[in-house]
Amino acid sequence: MVKSPIKKISIAHQRKQQILRAVDAIAAKNQLAFLTTQRVSKESGVSDGVLFRHFASKEALLTAWVLKHEHQQALLLASIPHGRAGLLQLIQQLFKQADLLNFMCCQPMDIPYLRQRLETCRVQFWYELQTRIETLAYTQAGVNSAALTDHLILSIYRAWNPDNPERQQQKERLMRQLPWEKEDSLEVLPAQDMIQRLALNDSGFVFDPMNGRSFSANNVGLYILRFLQQNYDVEALLTSIEHDFDIQSEQAKRDITEFFEQLRTCFS
Repeated sequence: MVKSPIKKISIAHQRKQQILRAVDAIAAKNQLAFLTTQRVSKESGVSDGVLFRHFASKEALLTAWVLKHEHQQALLLASIPHGRAGLLQLIQQLFKQADLLNFMCCQPMDIPYLRQRLETCRVQFWYELQTRIETLAYTQAGVNSAALTDHLILSIYRAWNPDNPERQQQKERLMRQLPWEKEDSLEVLPAQDMIQRLALNDSGFVFDPMNGRSFSANNVGLYILRFLQQNYDVEALLTSIEHDFDIQSEQAKRDITEFFEQLRTCFS
């Protein structure tokens, strides 16, 4: 049976994306500088012959990879508003788009003109961050926006670096607040995905199906968990606890902070 032209095009597109995802996987290991077509073939599960049918050379493959992420970066930057909230949203979206983050942080390839093209993308991203940081109130008061931009770029790299054993903690913090902002212990929320997966019942039994751990929470602890599963906002939680339990702000902060520490101990 002869395949239709449309189906052939669809299969060809799928193969190309499969090969490009293999380049992403190599970049995620920070090994793009050592990329070979043989390694891409092995990583993608696509034979050398099929790979070269879609990309005539390693240079052609990496050019397509760079072009893909140039477009992805442009779309991301165009979609995020300015201001502090927009800057945090930009960082969050960058971490959610892991292939773009790999593109921004990995060692560059060994092909000079593509290395330069990648560097141009990174410089453009740096200037975009600086432009956004310059609109924040404290930079208008004389704080050096270039230094803050360097700080943010370095923080993003550390949170991405596969050789950094603390990258997950640094990533979670960076997605909540900018790296130069003073960290309030109350704001150090447990990871959102961990909160969402917890199973709760009215008796206070709390169970994490991912690691099989459990503990018993009192009525305040159960209230905190249910609130955060619906609204992952510590300031709203604080206001709600003050109102519903008729306690002072400082006492509410202490209770929440202590409960967060218990969660980390139980489920980290």
